[in-house]
Amino acid sequence: MNKGRYLNSWLNFFFLLFIVSLYLFFAPVEENTEAIPYLDKLAHFTIFFSLLFLLLKAGLANNLATSICLIYAVFSETIQHFLIYRESSLGDLCFDILGIIFALLLFSYLKNDTLNINK
Repeated sequence: MNKGRYLNSWLNFFFLLFIVSLYLFFAPVEENTEAIPYLDKLAHFTIFFSLLFLLLKAGLANNLATSICLIYAVFSETIQHFLIYRESSLGDLCFDILGIIFALLLFSYLKNDTLNINK
């Protein structure tokens, strides 16, 4: 068994953020508590951007990391649809996917930039 995989701090941060996101996505919320317009969209974007970026930094393959995040995005919105105290939103799912896309683009850019510097 590879102990390095369990001691990978990027992966540990991913699991920590994943647990926090579970609470944020599935806990009951009070109505009309949004002081800043579209704060929930920003939160969805930031969470999924961070989740994917952490998985990529942990060394997972792009396809695997992206699949995990996409499945989680669809899963979270589907579950929210069936919770009486939450609402699912296509807009939230779009911002989840935008966060994933931007994380892929940034990681790809940083990875290529680092490779070019080392040449």
